[in-house]
Amino acid sequence: MRLWLVLGFAACAATWALAVRADEKPSAEYVRAMRTLDSVSRELPRSLAAEDAKGLDALVIQARPALATLEQYWTARDVEDALAIAQRASKAIAEISVAVHLMADGPNPIAVEGAQDSIKTFQASCVACHAAYRLTLPDGSFTIR
Repeated sequence: MRLWLVLGFAACAATWALAVRADEKPSAEYVRAMRTLDSVSRELPRSLAAEDAKGLDALVIQARPALATLEQYWTARDVEDALAIAQRASKAIAEISVAVHLMADGPNPIAVEGAQDSIKTFQASCVACHAAYRLTLPDGSFTIR
């Protein structure tokens, strides 16, 4: 009887822990990373259209630590799909970095095209992760599913 009571309590505790984790408020560090990536996502196309290699480089530099934060977050929670999305976004940022360096040597339509494709991949990664793992609360704040 005591064994069943202990097992029942353990099952309830595990279920409660999963439920709490399912609607988790993001940490301040995670929120900062998201805000940085939101800004980067909006500014990348503008900087590319202006052929602002220095601006693009600055955005890449801003994105890298923010993406590392996301990768650490999802790795710690063992959510492979979200981690794969974050890694896809990181790869896109790395590709943009390469394009920026190629553009710095002068006009390079292939580098611009590569940067455009990588920006689309980066933004699509953001949309995919938000659709799967972000929930907007009635007060306008967000929680993580």
